[in-house]
Amino acid sequence: MPFPWVTIVRWVLPELISTVRNIKKQQAAPSSPHEDDLTSRIEKLEKALELQSRINEELSTQLQQVQKRLQILTFVALCGLILTAVALAVLTFK
Repeated sequence: MPFPWVTIVRWVLPELISTVRNIKKQQAAPSSPHEDDLTSRIEKLEKALELQSRINEELSTQLQQVQKRLQILTFVALCGLILTAVALAVLTFK
């Protein structure tokens, strides 16, 4: 059953990789040493938390899409298996 894995590799993995790369780029931004003020640190933490929650929502949406595709592909595979069993039964008992 290679089709679900091909689907995951083609559509889901590139999205996940780009999301992780964007996170790393945003977190790797250099900070100046003059930002010792408490309010600026709190604002940076709030922005980081907002970014993480947005990324978390995107990843959960992508995971739901993968689960939905996997359910559909499993259903199609089971229907194919049932049709194959019926065809074999018809050929055997004919």
